[in-house]
Amino acid sequence: MPEVRRQATLFLSGVPVIENLRRTFDPRQSELIAAHVTLCREDEVSDWGGVRERLACIPSAVTLSFGSPVRDGDLVLLPGSDDDGSFRALRQHLLETVEPRDHKPHITIVHPRNARCSDAAWAAICADTEPFTYTFREASLILQQDGGVWETLENFPLK
Repeated sequence: MPEVRRQATLFLSGVPVIENLRRTFDPRQSELIAAHVTLCREDEVSDWGGVRERLACIPSAVTLSFGSPVRDGDLVLLPGSDDDGSFRALRQHLLETVEPRDHKPHITIVHPRNARCSDAAWAAICADTEPFTYTFREASLILQQDGGVWETLENFPLK
């Protein structure tokens, strides 16, 4: 039986420096999925049809501020700050819970599943990243089968 993973995701577009860093320092992960912030994973959802219905009537766009990169061994990510609470509100809306589990928004630059982060790579990543703010105007339902490339099933505009 194939392994199937699903997510609701916010894709980052129009920020080439992030995709360039991902392609350079974690080409395998970059091939599997574009730069993104995960909204919810399969282990949080029992009814994807309900998530789809709730995505069709999303309350608002999501604005996140991304800071300096953070390294934990071979994991490198850009932490996101949910200053206006829109990310948390969207998770609450999708998961239909007042208190979804704590999930800090971030963009992964290097994933230890597929790459290693040397000190030279870390220095280059730090040199090439600056804090930025991004407004996500679309959410996506995506699917991965047997560790392959993530496929977009459907996109939903954020109002």
